[in-house]
Amino acid sequence: MLSRELAGEVAGWAEQEGVGTPAFLFAPATLRAGVAELRTRLGARISYATKANAHPLVLRALDPLVEEFNVTNPGHLATLLDLGVSPERIAYLNPVFTPRTLERVLAAGVTRFVVDDARGLEMLPETARITLRLRPPDAGESTRSLVRFGNTPDVLAGLAERAAERGMEIEALSFFVGTAGEGMERGLPYLGGVDLLMGLRDRLAQAGVTVPAINIGGGFPGSRDRFHHDHPDFFQRIAAALPTGVDVLCEPGRYLCQPAMALLSRVVADRVVAGRRLVHLDASAYAGLFETTFIEPEAGLEITTRRSGDPAPAAVLGPVMDSFDVIARDAALPPMTEGDLVVMPNTGAYAWGYTAPVEGLSPAEVVELPPDLSEGFAKAWFGSSL
Repeated sequence: MLSRELAGEVAGWAEQEGVGTPAFLFAPATLRAGVAELRTRLGARISYATKANAHPLVLRALDPLVEEFNVTNPGHLATLLDLGVSPERIAYLNPVFTPRTLERVLAAGVTRFVVDDARGLEMLPETARITLRLRPPDAGESTRSLVRFGNTPDVLAGLAERAAERGMEIEALSFFVGTAGEGMERGLPYLGGVDLLMGLRDRLAQAGVTVPAINIGGGFPGSRDRFHHDHPDFFQRIAAALPTGVDVLCEPGRYLCQPAMALLSRVVADRVVAGRRLVHLDASAYAGLFETTFIEPEAGLEITTRRSGDPAPAAVLGPVMDSFDVIARDAALPPMTEGDLVVMPNTGAYAWGYTAPVEGLSPAEVVELPPDLSEGFAKAWFGSSL
């Protein structure tokens, strides 16, 4: 939980600086702490999943901290290039692209691609360096998702043979696990993926195709999810299964950027209608809370205020006048008054990137916190100042 004291300091700073709401408050110190935590526990090289949060402030802060970036669309690629990231440090992960998209990506100087079918392989030039993506035994498909990428070992072996015939470099084998995998608390989807991946690597080596690296993807539960509190050995389990003498890469997105932004909002009204308490905010579930309200609502959204008083149940609603702009159905909040500031931490993943004008609402601006408050967030979440 974010302390009421820190929320009060944030609110006081925002009022003094005249920060408008809603606004995303960026805490770069959390990225440094998150990268350090991941390296300590997992020990793999890091390719940041840009799709999780592509704001320039986030990318600029991560640039000196990670080995590389991966993108899934030309827009995010352009953002990285505008920030001065070398094309050599960027991999294009989406294996399904149009000829026009491929032309744009190649023209930008990117030569590294992910392949999982013959169509993608044949569209690429011989100079492309490819990663073959495996569908792991448990791909983590949920009731809301459909795993669309990755193929079987037999298909990938055939693709590797064809790539070798064309003189193409295969730089890695990869897989990706979604967050709904069974046995995630024991790291089982990753352990199964690594086992299958190493079997494929050995198979290719026997056929004369050497692959120097494996990529275990991302999909790690968010760094501030209770999951890591309940299962502190999650990364150690994965690390223990990684082969020695093999270059290992991972692709975290949510894990790193989740705590990097907090959404600041103001109370519009605290009222009781038909016996039910409703707290209305000026932030919308549509325009900045996509991750916490639609992708992983079961994780719960933390709402912190500097207000004291006995908390009472409340439904928290956004300003869009329909039945779906619901931020939280069962929050516990002290009595609120119009204009009170509230802080919703851990909204840095799949939030800013999904903001858009909704019903006349402007997207939340991003404001960087001063160093002391940024460090306060890092200490709150990771217990240290880095």
